Amino acid sequence: MESRSLSGFGVLQIEPTDHCNLACGMCKPHAEQWSQIHGIPKGFLDVDTWRKIVDTFLEDDVQFDHIIFQWLGDPLFHPHLHMLIAEAQRMKGRVQYLRVDSNMILLDEARTRSLLNGATGGVPLLLVASIDAHTTEAYTTVKGFDRLGVVRENIRRLLRLRRELNASVNLQLQFVVQDGNAHEVMDFRSYWLDLLKCYGTGGLWHDEIMFKRLSVDGGAKGQEAADALYEQSVLQQHMQNEIIEGVQIQVWKDEPWQQPEGTVRQRNACPALWSTPVIRHDGTLMLCCADLEGQMALGSLKEKRFVDLWLSERARRRRRDHLAGIFTDKCVDCGGVNWYNLPTHYKEWI
Repeated sequence: MESRSLSGFGVLQIEPTDHCNLACGMCKPHAEQWSQIHGIPKGFLDVDTWRKIVDTFLEDDVQFDHIIFQWLGDPLFHPHLHMLIAEAQRMKGRVQYLRVDSNMILLDEARTRSLLNGATGGVPLLLVASIDAHTTEAYTTVKGFDRLGVVRENIRRLLRLRRELNASVNLQLQFVVQDGNAHEVMDFRSYWLDLLKCYGTGGLWHDEIMFKRLSVDGGAKGQEAADALYEQSVLQQHMQNEIIEGVQIQVWKDEPWQQPEGTVRQRNACPALWSTPVIRHDGTLMLCCADLEGQMALGSLKEKRFVDLWLSERARRRRRDHLAGIFTDKCVDCGGVNWYNLPTHYKEWI
């Protein structure tokens, strides 16, 4: 995909549902058990709506680097997730891969087979398992409930069926370092590395174990302590990016938000407004994944085309404000600004 093409719109995030079965401390809406997250009833993305959106993508030659199925809920709650993925497979040649982020609690055999069988449309599929613990005690602490045994059983079955079916599905096992689990980093690495090596790469897939920094509201108060904990438990253990018998160990070293607490730096335009569109479960197009309340919603994709909304005057005005140093609504206190530099060519959109 040519990144400078107007058809290249970065990473698309789809919300199949905002229902979840955990209460992770790093996810405030579910940790606090909000009855509503977006100011609308919780729900599920309609397959027909998604099919029509994909139709317009194809008609307008819209391209993305990749598509992520997940926002404020667990996508496996969606009863027809495999159908959403099948529709996205029609984007072959316009996306590099599809990604599903899940806690894997609901990954029973039927769902596993549907995901593996659905990865035959030519667009690679990446499954990201958010696990974040090695023992049931730590899992309960950071996730809110004890489901580690179920998760391990489901992932073992996934690995077994993937090998039996020769399915080209990649797997990433994630560990977000935080209070309550930091002491288990090395045990987590050893357990999953041994298991992945046991099932082999087979040449059809790529597996990763990913260690990530905890984002405290995108770099807000408390981020410095979270970064220090990560440094101590991961980097000072001499963990590094490496490949061991076909398994990739991934270690986050970037510190996009890091600065001494209490200091203020000049804010720049946030690239999220250009390159990370989000589609809410009701079909609403959002400018930013941090905007849970919909203050920057651009309109419904049930009524408008993606390119018309994403390049609309409303969206352009918000981007012009950022370039001029004007931050309103959710952007006022967002710690996510300045995570990344805004590529020069994005300014041409204005």
